[in-house]
Amino acid sequence: MRSDVALREAWERSHLFPIGTPFWIDESFRASVERSETLRQASRYFPADLTSKFFGGQEEIGRLWFSYRDHGYGYLFYALARVLRPKRCVEIGVLHGFSLLTVAAPLRDNGFGTVTGFDLFESYAYRRGRHAEVQDSIAALGLGRWATAVQAEAESISQRFDEVDYLHVDISNDGQILGWMFDEWAPKVTQIMIFEGGAPERDRVPWMIDYNRAPIGEAVDERRRRQTDWQIVVLRPYPSLTLAIRLN
Repeated sequence: MRSDVALREAWERSHLFPIGTPFWIDESFRASVERSETLRQASRYFPADLTSKFFGGQEEIGRLWFSYRDHGYGYLFYALARVLRPKRCVEIGVLHGFSLLTVAAPLRDNGFGTVTGFDLFESYAYRRGRHAEVQDSIAALGLGRWATAVQAEAESISQRFDEVDYLHVDISNDGQILGWMFDEWAPKVTQIMIFEGGAPERDRVPWMIDYNRAPIGEAVDERRRRQTDWQIVVLRPYPSLTLAIRLN
């Protein structure tokens, strides 16, 4: 973990982009906004800085550990759900529930929609959350009508759904996982797929190198070439995000 932190800090120093700097001032987002109406609309929800609170439960959700917090990606998850107004959302890889709850909150504010989060929880050998603790967080925030956490293997999840609007995948992603998940879910997803990772720095985290994992960047480039019905952008601030937005 310390090596991952060192890599993130090296990227932040080289880009003058310290922790606490909003992702939306990075050039990767600015360039993406110019090409994406969805992101342009989502940017209306971004505050001046990362200390702003503007939806119920945000402070409590923000206490949960997740690397997405460092540059404000939670604002993006909230904004996308407000703009796209999805009815059915799926998250694969929940950890402590930060992104799951950050999507449940705008569904509540929209007045409709559900998000189901799937994770191995205690069955996963590495960094993991506890199923009961995530369920407790959902209940404590009054989000039980909009969010559910389910313990399940990632391979079996797509069989449960014929169609979803919003998919978020964060399961120790590498290029093989992104490619497989993209191809498996693309026929089912009507609006957006979000994958953790995609920037070159993320492909160089120690466990990716130690276990010779396929780079995410190469899988993203391949999908850009052959999936012309998706607009695919990468937001670079650590840990980075790959967004695939359906064009038709």
